[in-house]
Amino acid sequence: MKIFTHNFNPRSNSGPNKFTRTLFQNLIKGKKVSLSNQKEADVEFCVIQQQAPKVKPMVLRLDGIYFNSKQDFINQNRPIKESYENANSVIYQSNFNKKLTESWFGVHNNSHIIHNAADPSLINNQMFLDNYNKINWPWDKDKEVWSCAASWRPHKRLLQNVLYFLDHATDDAVFAIAGSLGLDEAKEYMSMSNRIYYLGELNYETLICLYHRTSTFVHLAYLDHCPNVVVDAQEAGCKIICSSSGGTHEVVYNGVMVLENEWDMKPCELYNPPIMDFSNTKEIEDHKYFTDKKIDKKVTRFVNCVESYYDILKEACHDNRS
Repeated sequence: MKIFTHNFNPRSNSGPNKFTRTLFQNLIKGKKVSLSNQKEADVEFCVIQQQAPKVKPMVLRLDGIYFNSKQDFINQNRPIKESYENANSVIYQSNFNKKLTESWFGVHNNSHIIHNAADPSLINNQMFLDNYNKINWPWDKDKEVWSCAASWRPHKRLLQNVLYFLDHATDDAVFAIAGSLGLDEAKEYMSMSNRIYYLGELNYETLICLYHRTSTFVHLAYLDHCPNVVVDAQEAGCKIICSSSGGTHEVVYNGVMVLENEWDMKPCELYNPPIMDFSNTKEIEDHKYFTDKKIDKKVTRFVNCVESYYDILKEACHDNRS
């Protein structure tokens, strides 16, 4: 199967590009697909929005839409809506994404929900397992570590992450913050406790090592869709603390969900999220594996994810031949 991609940069480490790169690396390694130019392709795979007019059947992977009332969300959504209407199939990352998109764009007649999943062979690579405790971390080797990581913006709620740690972690645990912050902001967080460490922006290998060193990963972002940091940290063995808002909690199978009021799907001030009530929580317990209906055996979430994408792409190819 030959695939032409829209809006995919294999050198980028943004969430959509990183996931798509891992997806196609596995499909190509399994000799199921190859990437192609548009003319020779059997099917087109679009990440969020098109970059060229559609020529072959197109599968759209839709991360979400814009709804920040302080931004020009109507114009931001216009090319996404056009791609949505052009797509033969739409793949959502979460039930939250599906509900949000359909409330704004209408129901697509061929849609699927496939939650993101991390590649265990990558996250649990022997290099990470050998090195995570050898890195010269800025805390004593016997400390319990909690951590968080993101491209920090107001709706990621870093302050809430820190406050949750201070409220719930044991007194000798430390909290590591990864991701780019201004110097003054970083100093402000570190001044809240001598147990808080700012690590800055880490490369992917060091970030995975941090996850392996972490017992509890905190991600209390508001209305987040399906964050890869959570998926990766969980695969590395972390317990997850997340919000009930958005789609994050849908990919968590070992963690705690802080309950929030349900959003009405109307434009909102995304960068002015509500304050959280840490006393209102729910334990999340789910199974790590899925039953593959084709072979009636347990498979990892990642295998299930990759095979589900492949089936939808294959279905689109069949539509092209008929």
